[in-house]
Amino acid sequence: MISLAQLLNEVQGASKAVILAGAPGAGKSSIVGDIISGLGLKVLNIDDHFIKNLRDADVSLDLKRADAEGRSKAAKAMQAAQKSYKDELEDEITQKGNIVIDGTAASYKKTKELKETLESNGYQVFMVYVYSSLKKSLKKNEDRFERSKGEDRSLMPAIVMTTWGNVTKNFEPYKDLFGGNFVATTKDKKLSDSQDLDDIIDKYITPFRPTNTKPKTDKEIARSKARKEKERAEIEKLMSKSNLDSVLPFIVTPEEAQQKLKQFLA
Repeated sequence: MISLAQLLNEVQGASKAVILAGAPGAGKSSIVGDIISGLGLKVLNIDDHFIKNLRDADVSLDLKRADAEGRSKAAKAMQAAQKSYKDELEDEITQKGNIVIDGTAASYKKTKELKETLESNGYQVFMVYVYSSLKKSLKKNEDRFERSKGEDRSLMPAIVMTTWGNVTKNFEPYKDLFGGNFVATTKDKKLSDSQDLDDIIDKYITPFRPTNTKPKTDKEIARSKARKEKERAEIEKLMSKSNLDSVLPFIVTPEEAQQKLKQFLA
């Protein structure tokens, strides 16, 4: 068995980057945490910047209950976080540091561009994709603020659902993009259980719908309705048994995923 000390000595010979992909609450950090601790890889997470900015602006991290003012301040906090995170990432790439990019990878375009940037700077790049059901992602998000005793943020559930849809539809594209440097796993023990989208929305989305929103024109209402209908259709397809059956053969146990990550870092 390869020891952490051996891996630490060997990983220093090349620049390595690990991109995490998965919806909020999927369990990404816990999958890789035991492996990367002690290996000298720096974890970069935009949430670190976002949470700091929220606190500086005196905004509760329980964003699922945010009022209009809180949502406005949170949007500004995220804009600032995106800039400072980008600067941090660029600095690490310039220094050729070994890094773990802990995000959702919801945008295929941005993730592909990031992979290309890393590779053009001499990095070897690996993706760990942590699959989860929509229900688990929303439940973990709902409980996160309370479970962390106010130290971590809970997002608006509608945002979580959109993110889940975006990252889940990119499973196959990411598998193709990363080839041998891709591994998928899950911590969702009920992944194969049947789930009803209406029940999920009623339980996790509806109770936290924003209040005091700005009035919309008829055109804006129609556009919003069309967008929601399109998103719903996409999510129902992603939740379908046929889609899950196409994904499950490529999902390995957390232990197998960790072993493949160790091999990449060695």
